[in-house]
Amino acid sequence: MSLVIALAASREAVIGADRRAIAFFGPCPELEEELYSGKIESDTKLAARAKELGASLQISDGREKVWRRGNLLVGEVTEISAELFRRRRIYIAPGASLQVDITSSDAAVADAYANANAAGYSCKGASSEEACNEEANGEARIRAWGGVGCTVFGNRFTQKLAYEEVSRAGGRVNEALIKSILAKAGEKTASVSREYTVLQSIAKRTDVRAALLQALEEDCKEFGWRLCAPQ
Repeated sequence: MSLVIALAASREAVIGADRRAIAFFGPCPELEEELYSGKIESDTKLAARAKELGASLQISDGREKVWRRGNLLVGEVTEISAELFRRRRIYIAPGASLQVDITSSDAAVADAYANANAAGYSCKGASSEEACNEEANGEARIRAWGGVGCTVFGNRFTQKLAYEEVSRAGGRVNEALIKSILAKAGEKTASVSREYTVLQSIAKRTDVRAALLQALEEDCKEFGWRLCAPQ
């Protein structure tokens, strides 16, 4: 599971993420649980524990999970299983953010899952840079609108670490703190990489919410997602 930290401040937007992708060659729930709960601190311990449990996995630190979309910033985490293909995405700009859940099922997921399995990957709880990025028609549901504030996507260990650091900083989140959190997470858990990407934008919009919604609508059109209002 990725660690993505997004800050929508009044005058700037900052988003950062680790670059790790972990692919399991066959399911290993015990190892996944230990990994994503923060029990495995280093790559050395991860390799040793995988060997102990007879699990086979591949680690890549080259996956970009945040990107620019014009003057907007976007971040995403992805999960795929036999029943569900889910993305959680955030669009941000100075002053506002938009969180979206994107899901696919039935035939679309079957195709994506078959492609992942054909490549030898089990992607539940992790994602393969190549096999698990299959685009599929589905549903995009607006999860939440946000104003000025900080949002964290990640597993329970990295989320807890991030929010503890934010609290320790008195809620004063900035680019330096985001970099510090990503670096600390990389030192404390093998579920994220030590390498990370941080992007910043100071481009302000007259109607920032309209700009974020337009970006989502354009992505829905491009990928064939049906846009739904929040429940």
